[in-house]
Amino acid sequence: MKTLLIYTAVFFTLLCFKSETNNNIIGQWKIDLRPTPDADAYYQTLVISSIDDNTFEGRFYGSAIENAYLNKNWEKLFFAFTTKDASNSYYHSGYILDGNIYGISYCPNRELTAPWTGIKKKKKN
Repeated sequence: MKTLLIYTAVFFTLLCFKSETNNNIIGQWKIDLRPTPDADAYYQTLVISSIDDNTFEGRFYGSAIENAYLNKNWEKLFFAFTTKDASNSYYHSGYILDGNIYGISYCPNRELTAPWTGIKKKKKN
């Protein structure tokens, strides 16, 4: 049942996107994973290294991104992907709008769901 709920959530997330251009999303994103709104910031890097049509590659929280999909048909660019650590799979989805990224992560084994936000890191010259 949990698997069905996960796939349903990802499916509906994928139904809802439009276009930041591919060049705008490739790069490094500074993601704030603070556990509560009043907690100190806790930053990790999301790397989107390449895009091929509606799929992409990269890394998040020290893990390779798997099963990554984009939907470019809406005002916002929506995404969904999975990552793994030694014990768990994590499901992530969200959108990019006006240069900001908004996401949520879900890990059924840890009974965890966590919203997050971020901005694209500036390239160093």
